[in-house]
Amino acid sequence: MNIQITADNLVLSAGNRLLIDEKVNFALEKLLTHYSPEQKIAVVKVAKDKFEKYFLNFDMNLPGKEHIYAETQHISFESALVDLIQAVEKQIKKLKEN
Repeated sequence: MNIQITADNLVLSAGNRLLIDEKVNFALEKLLTHYSPEQKIAVVKVAKDKFEKYFLNFDMNLPGKEHIYAETQHISFESALVDLIQAVEKQIKKLKEN
């Protein structure tokens, strides 16, 4: 699994980068077992506005033209990340049903 993390309007700490990597990896590895690690490339963008609100985006293309995209916003980084993971998991489960 390859996760590319970018930050806009803030300096993302090593702890927050590790948290993103661990949470996203855990969620995707348990749900996308039928894809090889080379096929699982995701981009997570983190931004912060002037009101100190965090914006997180998740973008991933899978073989077969399957696209997963989610975005969340929250005043707390951890809460925004949890919401993002839940949105991604929901989309993956919906793709698996089809």
